[in-house]
Amino acid sequence: MFATVRFGANRQEFVNLLCRVHTLTGHLKKKCQCRPEDCIDLVDEKGTLMNLSKVENPASEYASKYLQGRQRYILIRVVREENSEATCYESLLEDLGKHYPDLPGLGHSTDQLQRLSGKIQKTDQRKNQRRSLHRTQSHTSIRARNRSTSHSRRNLELKNTPK
Repeated sequence: MFATVRFGANRQEFVNLLCRVHTLTGHLKKKCQCRPEDCIDLVDEKGTLMNLSKVENPASEYASKYLQGRQRYILIRVVREENSEATCYESLLEDLGKHYPDLPGLGHSTDQLQRLSGKIQKTDQRKNQRRSLHRTQSHTSIRARNRSTSHSRRNLELKNTPK
């Protein structure tokens, strides 16, 4: 499962999403020559913030949980103001407006990216709830199926025993 990340002077990097978020962001920082202490993130071609910089445990979470394969992403720097809660996003792709003239957010209004990031978090919460519900349902159905199979085996054994 791979994705394309665009940055610099129209450079692109193919990245494997079956790795930890920490590994992916570290690799991208080296490729775009960011400082190790810089905070980076990705935006898809529609301007949706992927929120990799807010992953609680990037050393154990897989990037494939947050990113989709075969998609193109734009590398951004996340700049948090020291004395306020304001967050700014800076594109690391040169001439962003030339490549994506309709891209909302970057360089214009960070409010839209922040609203989009809030939507992503809510969507992720719903997905996680559906996944856990699906796991519970499938686990229950497997247990019920096993019970009915063992029950039918016993009935078959009883029928085949001589009287």
